[in-house]
This record gives sequence, structure tokens and C-alpha cells, in this order.
Amino acid sequence: MYPIDTRWRQRRSVMAATLGLLALPCWPQQETARDVYLIDHNFSRQDSRDRYTLLMLRAALDASSARYGDYDLRSSPLGMERDRLLSEMKKGALVNLSAQITSPEWERSLMPIRIPIDKGLSGYRISLIAGSQQARFNTITTLEQLKRLPLGAGRQWSSTAVFLHAGFEVAQGNSTANLHSMLAAHRFLHFPRGIEEAVFEQAAYAPAFPDLEVERSMAIFFPLPRYFFVTPGQPRLAGRLEYGLRRMLADGSFDRIFHDFYDELINKVNLRKRRIFRLDNPLLSPETPLANKAYWYDPLEHK
Repeated sequence: MYPIDTRWRQRRSVMAATLGLLALPCWPQQETARDVYLIDHNFSRQDSRDRYTLLMLRAALDASSARYGDYDLRSSPLGMERDRLLSEMKKGALVNLSAQITSPEWERSLMPIRIPIDKGLSGYRISLIAGSQQARFNTITTLEQLKRLPLGAGRQWSSTAVFLHAGFEVAQGNSTANLHSMLAAHRFLHFPRGIEEAVFEQAAYAPAFPDLEVERSMAIFFPLPRYFFVTPGQPRLAGRLEYGLRRMLADGSFDRIFHDFYDELINKVNLRKRRIFRLDNPLLSPETPLANKAYWYDPLEHK
């Protein structure tokens, strides 16, 4: 495992911090570190979502340092798929902290910190379509009209259960690549994706499907919180992280990091001006903090 010295003593701008997160440096282990977080290997990826999550993690732990003292972050030596990651998280030997879209199993098995890291932005879905179909989507004004248009989703994705529960016709695929092939073959009319995913995948798959476009007029929203999860039996690590996040919410730094990181993307996809169709999420636990508006981003309140 590779320890990471994270005791920042000077205030730094959000963007400077973000650039510093592009790689996880290897530093000698600090014997005096009180709290050791063995973080999911995905935190070291270049994906912007993972860089944002690591940025938020560091900020929360820094915000807790006055009360809890120093800390270490160490990257798990193995990249793991979600099922293997959950299994190892239960043990806590290789990894004791991850950030994931919540599910009933993860909330039952681990200690969730029920503060949506990205303010629920993961729940806003915009669709990838054949550009020739844009005029058809422009005419959709009601949820019932939208339900009549078949969509694509992964067999084991949380979003698939939401769409099926709402009454959509869902063509299910085994992988993202498989679903893009199905969209190109006109097996369904639209492929709802998170806003980061939609922008990235349009660029990645357009060479093979030149008519592939990001649909421009609408979005689908359902509450889909991304939480930090901590391995069972380590309540101090969970308590410290929750304390830091709450301090950030109170002093406004949580929202500043969110907007500094995501506003450009939100503007790029014109999320604030889209028609938004809202769905219930039947998979959420009763503990989901839906009533706390400070936890959730609403584009219609930020026009």
C-alpha cells in the first residue's frame, strides 16, 4: 500500500487542488497518523468524477483535523469491480473507504455517510440519441409521452430498476459498449446517461456512429445519491468524515467546491434550461435525506 501525506497547512484554491489530484504521490508512511483511510483504487483514475470525489474527501478530512488530528490516505493496491469491492470493504483489510451510488446492499453491509457527495447530480440523466431523432424529442412535453419511447440501460444498473418501476420500455444490455451498439442499430431511441458520461461517450463513440448526439431539450431526474461508505467496525473513520462534510456544508465550502468543479459542465449541457422529468426511486432507504434541500442540487433554482 502506498501512504499519502495529506496534512495540508495552507489554504489553496479549488482549481489548484484539483490539478494536484491528478496523481496520487507515494510518500513514506507517517508513524504519527491517527486515522488511516485505505481508499478505493478508483480514486487514482483520471476520470473527472473520481478527481472530484478525492478533492471532496481531502477537504472534509482537512476540515476535521482540528478535532481529530492528522490522517493518512493510502490507495488500495488493487482495482476491483463493484461486487469484489463490496466484499473487500466488509473486511476492511485492503480497502475501508469508497464512494459509490448507493444501493440497499451497500447500505446494509457498510456504514454510509448519507450526505450526497455530488449533491445528487448523478441523478440527472441526459440522453444519447441519433441526431436525426432530435425533432421527435423536441415535441415531448409530458412524462407519459416520454415513456412511450424505448430506452436502453444496463441489466444490473440501479437506473434500470427506476425506469422499469416508472413504466418505461427498457432494452437491457450487458455493458456500455453493448448498449451503444444497440443504439446505433436502432434497438431503442435513447440512452440516458449521467451528464459527464453523456459528454464523454458522445465523443468516444461518434467515430463509429457519426449520427450520435447528446439530446438537447430534456433531462430525467431521480434521486440517486453517491455516498462515502466506510467499512463496518471503524466508526471513528465514518464519524470523522461526516463531521468534516457537515462543517463544509455549514461554512459554504462544500457548495463552492461543487460549483467550481461542475458549473462548466452543467452550462455545457444546458441543464438549467432543459425540461426535467422527475421519477421516484423505489430503491432508496427510508434514511435517505430527501427533505434536506441543502444536500441536493436543483438546476431550476440556479438559472
